[in-house]
Amino acid sequence: MNIKHERYKARLVGFLLIVTILAVILQSQLRNVLTIDSNTSYHYVIIDDHMDGGETKSHLEVVDNKLVLHCEIVQSKYEWPYCEIQFDFSKNGKGLDFSTYEYARIAIKYDTPQDVGIRIQARNFNPVYSKEGNANTYKYNSVEYYGKKTTYPLTVPLQNFQVPTWWLFTNAIPIEHIGPEFTNIRYLEVATGSGIKPGKYTLVIERLEFVGKYISDKNLYLSLLAMWGLIAFWYLLNRIRFIRLQLQTSGHRQQELEALNRLLNVRHRNLEEKLSRDPLTGVLNRDGIARLFEGEKNTRSQQHSLSIIFMDIDHFKKINDTYGHNFGDQILIDFAHTISDNTREMDLLARWGGEEFILACPNTNLAHAVQLA
Repeated sequence: MNIKHERYKARLVGFLLIVTILAVILQSQLRNVLTIDSNTSYHYVIIDDHMDGGETKSHLEVVDNKLVLHCEIVQSKYEWPYCEIQFDFSKNGKGLDFSTYEYARIAIKYDTPQDVGIRIQARNFNPVYSKEGNANTYKYNSVEYYGKKTTYPLTVPLQNFQVPTWWLFTNAIPIEHIGPEFTNIRYLEVATGSGIKPGKYTLVIERLEFVGKYISDKNLYLSLLAMWGLIAFWYLLNRIRFIRLQLQTSGHRQQELEALNRLLNVRHRNLEEKLSRDPLTGVLNRDGIARLFEGEKNTRSQQHSLSIIFMDIDHFKKINDTYGHNFGDQILIDFAHTISDNTREMDLLARWGGEEFILACPNTNLAHAVQLA
Protein backbone atom coordinates (compact mmCIF):
# COMPACT_ATOMS: atom_id res chain seq x y z
CA MET A 1 0.00 0.00 0.00
CA ASN A 2 1.84 3.06 -1.26
CA ILE A 3 2.23 6.46 0.33
CA LYS A 4 -0.23 8.06 -2.11
CA HIS A 5 -3.03 5.73 -1.02
CA GLU A 6 -2.20 6.26 2.64
CA ARG A 7 -2.37 10.03 2.19
CA TYR A 8 -5.70 9.70 0.41
CA LYS A 9 -7.12 7.62 3.26
CA ALA A 10 -5.79 10.05 5.86
CA ARG A 11 -7.41 12.97 4.01
CA LEU A 12 -10.70 11.09 3.72
CA VAL A 13 -10.75 10.24 7.43
CA GLY A 14 -9.86 13.85 8.26
CA PHE A 15 -12.66 15.15 6.03
CA LEU A 16 -15.20 12.78 7.57
CA LEU A 17 -14.04 13.74 11.04
CA ILE A 18 -14.59 17.42 10.22
CA VAL A 19 -18.02 16.60 8.77
CA THR A 20 -18.92 14.68 11.94
CA ILE A 21 -17.80 17.50 14.25
CA LEU A 22 -19.65 20.12 12.16
CA ALA A 23 -22.79 17.96 12.08
CA VAL A 24 -22.79 17.63 15.87
CA ILE A 25 -22.13 21.36 16.35
CA LEU A 26 -24.81 22.39 13.85
CA GLN A 27 -27.22 19.93 15.42
CA SER A 28 -26.85 21.73 18.74
CA GLN A 29 -26.87 25.26 17.30
CA LEU A 30 -29.19 25.38 14.29
CA ARG A 31 -32.90 25.59 14.95
CA ASN A 32 -35.77 24.69 12.70
CA VAL A 33 -38.60 27.11 13.49
CA LEU A 34 -42.19 26.84 12.29
CA THR A 35 -43.91 30.19 12.83
CA ILE A 36 -47.68 30.59 12.85
CA ASP A 37 -48.90 34.21 12.74
CA SER A 38 -51.03 36.52 10.64
CA ASN A 39 -48.64 36.08 7.69
CA THR A 40 -48.79 32.32 7.66
CA SER A 41 -49.30 30.59 4.33
CA TYR A 42 -51.46 27.92 5.91
CA HIS A 43 -55.20 28.16 5.59
CA TYR A 44 -57.08 28.95 8.81
CA VAL A 45 -60.70 29.25 9.89
CA ILE A 46 -62.59 30.11 13.06
CA ILE A 47 -64.75 27.49 14.69
CA ASP A 48 -67.21 27.76 17.58
CA ASP A 49 -69.85 25.63 19.24
CA HIS A 50 -72.51 26.36 16.65
CA MET A 51 -71.76 23.04 14.94
CA ASP A 52 -72.47 21.34 18.28
CA GLY A 53 -75.75 23.13 18.90
CA GLY A 54 -74.28 26.04 20.85
CA GLU A 55 -74.89 29.76 20.44
CA THR A 56 -71.38 31.22 20.81
CA LYS A 57 -70.53 34.03 18.40
CA SER A 58 -67.05 34.67 17.02
CA HIS A 59 -65.23 36.62 14.38
CA LEU A 60 -61.60 37.18 13.42
CA GLU A 61 -59.62 40.21 12.36
CA VAL A 62 -55.99 41.19 11.80
CA VAL A 63 -54.74 44.13 13.88
CA ASP A 64 -51.10 45.26 13.78
CA ASN A 65 -50.07 41.96 12.18
CA LYS A 66 -51.80 40.03 14.95
CA LEU A 67 -54.70 37.64 14.66
CA VAL A 68 -57.47 38.85 16.99
CA LEU A 69 -60.25 36.39 17.76
CA HIS A 70 -63.37 38.00 19.22
CA CYS A 71 -65.44 35.46 21.05
CA GLU A 72 -68.80 35.89 22.80
CA ILE A 73 -69.49 32.84 24.90
CA VAL A 74 -73.23 32.25 25.27
CA GLN A 75 -74.73 29.78 27.69
CA SER A 76 -76.88 27.27 25.83
CA LYS A 77 -77.92 23.68 25.85
CA TYR A 78 -74.37 22.79 24.75
CA GLU A 79 -72.44 22.30 28.00
CA TRP A 80 -68.91 23.12 26.82
CA PRO A 81 -69.01 26.37 24.84
CA TYR A 82 -65.87 27.43 23.01
CA CYS A 83 -64.41 29.23 20.05
CA GLU A 84 -61.14 28.66 18.31
CA ILE A 85 -58.99 29.34 15.28
CA GLN A 86 -57.90 26.27 13.35
CA PHE A 87 -54.81 26.12 11.07
CA ASP A 88 -54.95 23.47 8.38
CA PHE A 89 -51.64 21.73 7.56
CA SER A 90 -53.16 19.05 5.31
CA LYS A 91 -51.65 18.73 1.86
CA ASN A 92 -52.16 15.77 -0.45
CA GLY A 93 -53.55 13.77 2.43
CA LYS A 94 -50.57 14.41 4.71
CA GLY A 95 -49.86 16.77 7.58
CA LEU A 96 -46.64 18.11 9.10
CA ASP A 97 -44.12 16.13 11.10
CA PHE A 98 -43.67 17.84 14.47
CA SER A 99 -41.58 15.02 15.95
CA THR A 100 -38.29 16.92 15.49
CA TYR A 101 -39.57 19.98 17.38
CA GLU A 102 -38.54 20.25 20.99
CA TYR A 103 -40.78 22.98 22.32
CA ALA A 104 -43.46 25.50 21.47
CA ARG A 105 -42.97 29.23 22.08
CA ILE A 106 -46.42 30.74 22.58
CA ALA A 107 -47.15 34.46 22.27
CA ILE A 108 -50.92 34.28 22.74
CA LYS A 109 -52.96 36.05 25.38
CA TYR A 110 -56.29 37.58 26.15
CA ASP A 111 -56.57 41.28 25.45
CA THR A 112 -57.56 41.82 29.07
CA PRO A 113 -55.82 39.40 31.45
CA GLN A 114 -58.42 37.11 32.93
CA ASP A 115 -58.36 33.91 34.88
CA VAL A 116 -59.33 31.98 31.76
CA GLY A 117 -57.35 29.17 30.08
CA ILE A 118 -55.94 29.04 26.59
CA ARG A 119 -55.73 25.71 24.82
CA ILE A 120 -53.21 24.71 22.15
CA GLN A 121 -54.15 21.52 20.33
CA ALA A 122 -52.04 19.68 17.71
CA ARG A 123 -54.27 17.13 15.96
CA ASN A 124 -52.46 14.03 14.72
CA PHE A 125 -53.72 11.61 12.07
CA ASN A 126 -52.82 7.95 12.42
CA PRO A 127 -54.59 5.35 10.24
CA VAL A 128 -54.58 2.96 13.21
CA TYR A 129 -57.24 5.00 14.98
CA SER A 130 -58.10 7.92 12.64
CA LYS A 131 -60.62 8.03 9.83
CA GLU A 132 -60.38 10.32 6.86
CA GLY A 133 -63.02 13.04 6.95
CA ASN A 134 -63.79 12.49 10.65
CA ALA A 135 -61.79 15.12 12.56
CA ASN A 136 -63.04 13.75 15.89
CA THR A 137 -60.79 10.72 15.34
CA TYR A 138 -57.66 12.91 14.99
CA LYS A 139 -55.72 12.68 18.23
CA TYR A 140 -55.67 15.72 20.50
CA ASN A 141 -52.15 16.58 21.68
CA SER A 142 -53.00 19.51 23.91
CA VAL A 143 -51.75 21.84 26.58
CA GLU A 144 -53.79 24.43 28.50
CA TYR A 145 -52.39 27.38 30.42
CA TYR A 146 -53.56 30.54 32.14
CA GLY A 147 -52.08 33.84 30.99
CA LYS A 148 -52.07 35.51 34.41
CA LYS A 149 -49.89 32.75 35.88
CA THR A 150 -47.29 32.36 33.11
CA THR A 151 -44.54 34.32 31.38
CA TYR A 152 -45.03 35.90 27.98
CA PRO A 153 -44.16 34.45 25.59
CA LEU A 154 -44.55 31.02 27.16
CA THR A 155 -42.22 28.13 26.34
CA VAL A 156 -43.75 24.66 26.58
CA PRO A 157 -41.79 21.46 25.81
CA LEU A 158 -43.71 19.19 23.47
CA GLN A 159 -43.32 16.38 25.96
CA ASN A 160 -45.67 18.34 28.24
CA PHE A 161 -48.52 18.03 25.75
CA GLN A 162 -51.12 15.47 26.81
CA VAL A 163 -53.92 13.47 25.28
CA PRO A 164 -57.32 14.12 26.97
CA THR A 165 -58.83 11.06 28.62
CA TRP A 166 -62.29 11.84 27.19
CA TRP A 167 -60.89 11.49 23.66
CA LEU A 168 -59.15 8.21 24.53
CA PHE A 169 -62.37 6.86 25.98
CA THR A 170 -64.60 8.10 23.14
CA ASN A 171 -62.40 6.51 20.45
CA ALA A 172 -61.44 3.36 22.41
CA ILE A 173 -57.73 3.92 21.77
CA PRO A 174 -55.49 0.87 22.41
CA ILE A 175 -52.95 1.33 25.18
CA GLU A 176 -49.95 1.39 22.81
CA HIS A 177 -51.34 4.61 21.27
CA ILE A 178 -52.48 6.55 24.34
CA GLY A 179 -49.43 8.84 24.39
CA PRO A 180 -48.86 12.05 22.42
CA GLU A 181 -47.99 11.69 18.73
CA PHE A 182 -46.59 14.39 16.44
CA THR A 183 -45.66 12.54 13.25
CA ASN A 184 -48.62 13.66 11.11
CA ILE A 185 -50.21 16.85 12.42
CA ARG A 186 -53.21 17.79 10.27
CA TYR A 187 -54.56 20.70 12.32
CA LEU A 188 -53.29 23.16 14.91
CA GLU A 189 -55.96 24.81 17.05
CA VAL A 190 -55.87 27.77 19.41
CA ALA A 191 -59.02 27.70 21.56
CA THR A 192 -60.59 29.16 24.65
CA GLY A 193 -59.98 27.20 27.82
CA SER A 194 -62.04 24.57 29.54
CA GLY A 195 -64.96 25.68 31.73
CA ILE A 196 -65.05 29.18 30.27
CA LYS A 197 -67.93 31.31 31.56
CA PRO A 198 -70.35 33.32 29.41
CA GLY A 199 -68.96 36.68 28.34
CA LYS A 200 -66.97 38.51 25.73
CA TYR A 201 -63.33 37.57 25.20
CA THR A 202 -60.64 38.85 22.90
CA LEU A 203 -57.87 36.37 22.17
CA VAL A 204 -54.77 37.95 20.61
CA ILE A 205 -52.50 35.62 18.64
CA GLU A 206 -49.21 37.39 18.03
CA ARG A 207 -47.35 34.28 16.98
CA LEU A 208 -46.93 30.61 17.76
CA GLU A 209 -43.54 29.01 17.12
CA PHE A 210 -42.49 25.39 17.15
CA VAL A 211 -38.74 25.13 17.61
CA GLY A 212 -36.57 22.07 17.09
CA LYS A 213 -33.96 20.46 14.94
CA TYR A 214 -33.92 19.83 11.21
CA ILE A 215 -33.18 16.19 11.89
CA SER A 216 -33.71 14.26 15.10
CA ASP A 217 -30.70 13.33 17.22
CA LYS A 218 -31.51 9.68 16.65
CA ASN A 219 -31.54 10.00 12.85
CA LEU A 220 -28.40 12.16 12.84
CA TYR A 221 -26.35 9.77 14.94
CA LEU A 222 -27.66 6.77 13.01
CA SER A 223 -26.61 8.53 9.78
CA LEU A 224 -23.15 9.29 11.16
CA LEU A 225 -22.84 5.72 12.41
CA ALA A 226 -23.86 4.39 9.00
CA MET A 227 -21.35 6.72 7.30
CA TRP A 228 -18.48 5.58 9.51
CA GLY A 229 -19.64 1.98 9.19
CA LEU A 230 -19.50 2.20 5.40
CA ILE A 231 -16.04 3.78 5.56
CA ALA A 232 -14.86 1.04 7.93
CA PHE A 233 -16.32 -1.61 5.60
CA TRP A 234 -14.64 0.03 2.60
CA TYR A 235 -11.32 0.17 4.47
CA LEU A 236 -11.67 -3.48 5.50
CA LEU A 237 -12.34 -4.55 1.90
CA ASN A 238 -9.32 -2.57 0.69
CA ARG A 239 -7.21 -4.06 3.46
CA ILE A 240 -8.27 -7.59 2.51
CA ARG A 241 -7.54 -6.80 -1.15
CA PHE A 242 -4.12 -5.43 -0.20
CA ILE A 243 -3.30 -8.51 1.90
CA ARG A 244 -4.33 -10.77 -0.98
CA LEU A 245 -2.09 -8.84 -3.37
CA GLN A 246 0.74 -9.07 -0.85
CA LEU A 247 0.24 -12.82 -0.55
CA GLN A 248 0.17 -13.17 -4.32
CA THR A 249 3.28 -11.03 -4.63
CA SER A 250 4.96 -13.04 -1.88
CA GLY A 251 4.00 -16.25 -3.69
CA HIS A 252 5.47 -14.94 -6.93
CA ARG A 253 8.61 -13.85 -5.11
CA GLN A 254 8.82 -17.25 -3.44
CA GLN A 255 8.57 -18.93 -6.82
CA GLU A 256 11.22 -16.59 -8.24
CA LEU A 257 13.51 -17.27 -5.29
CA GLU A 258 13.02 -21.02 -5.65
CA ALA A 259 13.78 -20.81 -9.37
CA LEU A 260 16.84 -18.67 -8.65
CA ASN A 261 17.95 -21.13 -5.98
CA ARG A 262 17.60 -24.03 -8.41
CA LEU A 263 19.60 -22.09 -10.98
CA LEU A 264 22.28 -21.29 -8.41
CA ASN A 265 22.40 -24.94 -7.39
CA VAL A 266 22.87 -25.99 -11.01
CA ARG A 267 25.57 -23.39 -11.52
CA HIS A 268 27.17 -24.41 -8.26
CA ARG A 269 27.23 -28.02 -9.32
CA ASN A 270 28.58 -27.02 -12.72
CA LEU A 271 31.26 -24.92 -11.06
CA GLU A 272 32.16 -27.73 -8.70
CA GLU A 273 32.27 -30.07 -11.67
CA LYS A 274 34.62 -27.70 -13.52
CA LEU A 275 36.82 -27.27 -10.48
CA SER A 276 36.98 -31.03 -10.03
CA ARG A 277 38.00 -31.73 -13.63
CA ASP A 278 41.26 -31.35 -15.48
CA PRO A 279 40.62 -28.75 -18.18
CA LEU A 280 42.86 -30.48 -20.74
CA THR A 281 41.84 -34.13 -20.53
CA GLY A 282 38.39 -33.77 -18.96
CA VAL A 283 39.09 -36.41 -16.30
CA LEU A 284 39.09 -35.71 -12.57
CA ASN A 285 41.91 -33.62 -11.21
CA ARG A 286 43.71 -34.05 -7.90
CA ASP A 287 41.07 -32.06 -5.95
CA GLY A 288 38.20 -33.93 -7.59
CA ILE A 289 39.58 -37.37 -6.78
CA ALA A 290 40.47 -36.18 -3.29
CA ARG A 291 36.80 -35.23 -2.65
CA LEU A 292 35.69 -38.63 -3.85
CA PHE A 293 38.21 -40.32 -1.59
CA GLU A 294 36.91 -38.25 1.33
CA GLY A 295 33.30 -39.18 0.56
CA GLU A 296 34.21 -42.82 0.16
CA LYS A 297 36.01 -42.69 3.48
CA ASN A 298 32.93 -41.33 5.24
CA THR A 299 30.38 -43.66 3.65
CA ARG A 300 31.91 -46.99 2.79
CA SER A 301 31.89 -49.92 5.20
CA GLN A 302 35.00 -51.83 6.14
CA GLN A 303 33.88 -54.77 4.00
CA HIS A 304 34.32 -52.75 0.78
CA SER A 305 37.74 -52.51 -0.82
CA LEU A 306 39.31 -49.76 -2.93
CA SER A 307 42.35 -50.19 -5.10
CA ILE A 308 44.47 -47.46 -6.70
CA ILE A 309 46.44 -48.00 -9.91
CA PHE A 310 49.19 -45.41 -10.50
CA MET A 311 50.10 -44.72 -14.15
CA ASP A 312 52.85 -42.67 -15.74
CA ILE A 313 53.72 -41.95 -19.36
CA ASP A 314 57.38 -42.82 -19.95
CA HIS A 315 59.68 -40.32 -21.69
CA PHE A 316 56.90 -37.71 -21.76
CA LYS A 317 59.35 -34.85 -21.21
CA LYS A 318 61.39 -35.98 -24.19
CA ILE A 319 58.24 -36.09 -26.34
CA ASN A 320 57.37 -32.57 -25.30
CA ASP A 321 60.86 -31.33 -26.01
CA THR A 322 61.04 -33.08 -29.39
CA TYR A 323 57.54 -32.50 -30.79
CA GLY A 324 56.28 -29.55 -28.77
CA HIS A 325 53.67 -29.01 -26.04
CA ASN A 326 50.69 -29.24 -28.37
CA PHE A 327 51.68 -32.68 -29.39
CA GLY A 328 52.34 -33.59 -25.77
CA ASP A 329 48.87 -32.30 -24.78
CA GLN A 330 47.27 -34.47 -27.46
CA ILE A 331 49.18 -37.48 -26.07
CA LEU A 332 47.67 -36.75 -22.61
CA ILE A 333 44.16 -36.40 -24.07
CA ASP A 334 44.40 -39.61 -26.08
CA PHE A 335 45.84 -41.45 -23.09
CA ALA A 336 42.97 -40.33 -20.85
CA HIS A 337 40.35 -41.33 -23.46
CA THR A 338 42.03 -44.72 -24.00
CA ILE A 339 42.07 -45.54 -20.27
CA SER A 340 38.46 -44.32 -19.78
CA ASP A 341 37.25 -46.41 -22.73
CA ASN A 342 38.94 -49.56 -21.48
CA THR A 343 37.98 -49.50 -17.80
CA ARG A 344 34.80 -50.27 -15.94
CA GLU A 345 32.03 -47.69 -15.51
CA MET A 346 32.59 -47.57 -11.79
CA ASP A 347 36.33 -46.90 -12.11
CA LEU A 348 37.45 -43.28 -11.75
CA LEU A 349 40.37 -41.84 -13.70
CA ALA A 350 42.18 -38.73 -12.50
CA ARG A 351 45.14 -36.72 -13.66
CA TRP A 352 47.42 -36.55 -10.67
CA GLY A 353 49.80 -34.06 -12.18
CA GLY A 354 51.84 -33.65 -15.36
CA GLU A 355 51.92 -37.03 -17.14
CA GLU A 356 50.88 -38.94 -13.96
CA PHE A 357 47.40 -40.48 -13.68
CA ILE A 358 45.69 -42.66 -11.08
CA LEU A 359 42.78 -45.04 -11.53
CA ALA A 360 40.56 -45.58 -8.51
CA CYS A 361 38.83 -48.96 -8.54
CA PRO A 362 35.99 -49.28 -5.99
CA ASN A 363 35.03 -52.76 -4.71
CA THR A 364 38.26 -54.14 -6.14
CA ASN A 365 40.85 -56.05 -4.14
CA LEU A 366 44.56 -56.08 -4.90
CA ALA A 367 44.50 -59.25 -7.05
CA HIS A 368 41.76 -57.92 -9.30
CA ALA A 369 43.53 -54.58 -9.54
CA VAL A 370 46.70 -56.34 -10.72
CA GLN A 371 44.73 -58.17 -13.37
CA LEU A 372 43.06 -54.90 -14.48
CA ALA A 373 46.43 -53.14 -14.68
